[in-house]
Amino acid sequence: MCNTTLKAIFFTLFFSLHSFAKDNIILPIATEHYPPYEMVEPIAGLKGFDYEVLVEIFKRLDYEIDVEFLPWKRALAYTKRGKVLGILTCAYEKDREKYMIFSNPISTRSDGYYIRANFEGPKPTVIEDVMGQKVASVSAYTSLQILKKAHLNPMAANNTEAAIGMLLKKRFDYLYVNKQSTDFIIQQLSLASAFNFYPITHNDFYFCFSKKYKGVTKIVHQFNQTLKSVKEDGTYNRIHDKYR
Repeated sequence: MCNTTLKAIFFTLFFSLHSFAKDNIILPIATEHYPPYEMVEPIAGLKGFDYEVLVEIFKRLDYEIDVEFLPWKRALAYTKRGKVLGILTCAYEKDREKYMIFSNPISTRSDGYYIRANFEGPKPTVIEDVMGQKVASVSAYTSLQILKKAHLNPMAANNTEAAIGMLLKKRFDYLYVNKQSTDFIIQQLSLASAFNFYPITHNDFYFCFSKKYKGVTKIVHQFNQTLKSVKEDGTYNRIHDKYR
């Protein structure tokens, strides 16, 4: 058999095996129920705009993914240990740099204070405007850490829905959380008229990769390049338009 034929067979086998190996890689990803970014069960046929963008990116990269919905603290623990590729919809925090690589921004958020519509306390424009008031956020969220760093002595709720209920029951008077997610939940609970919102900051969300996950550096590069393409060809906006 001639060398040319042998080389052709070798390259065919090599690329076939490479493709087979890639097709059989299942990337484990952690997230939490955080509508409208991602939802454990579809609402009106929608799974969340960050979820849809994630699926589109890895579809284009020809990777199979397994997205598991977990409590936030467990998702963070799995990421620290390298048990998952990373967390979908994650905020930047300096301490997280020790065990995370942040993707390019995947979405945005507006953080601020919710108060009961009939509450007559201060109308905040900065974090510290509610000094001395009863404030809260959600356990393990960056928003809770922000309140702590401002020395506001916040209470912690287990999740956003629980926090909304506690605010309604006057357990505290100011709830500092993400507007996009909280508004969605409030609408689902038919409580839109029960609260007023006072915006404080506007920031980005990321896909947060585990530094301990094998081969993560290559995947981060591929993810960012494909995210750029998804935005440039209009797919990103078409996904988000379904949620507006």
